[in-house]
Amino acid sequence: MPPLITGLILLVALAILRGLGRLFSSNHRCKGRNNGADYNTPGDAIASRLAHIGEDLYRWTGKAAVVPLGGMCVWAAVAFTVGRRG
Repeated sequence: MPPLITGLILLVALAILRGLGRLFSSNHRCKGRNNGADYNTPGDAIASRLAHIGEDLYRWTGKAAVVPLGGMCVWAAVAFTVGRRG
């Protein structure tokens, strides 16, 4: 049971991070990866950088969710097989 609980906790944490990444990058129109190219004021540059970080976080968490999901599937297959044998 602990592998299942650990996997679920990891998936929930990744879902929260993915949501935060989507929140930061939701309304940003990117002109490039250079913050100075996006806006002229320091505050706008900071917001632009946060949007870039949010966009990266959103992309990476989708790929990272495959690891705990795959581990949970393997654990479920092993538990099912052991349970059928006796």
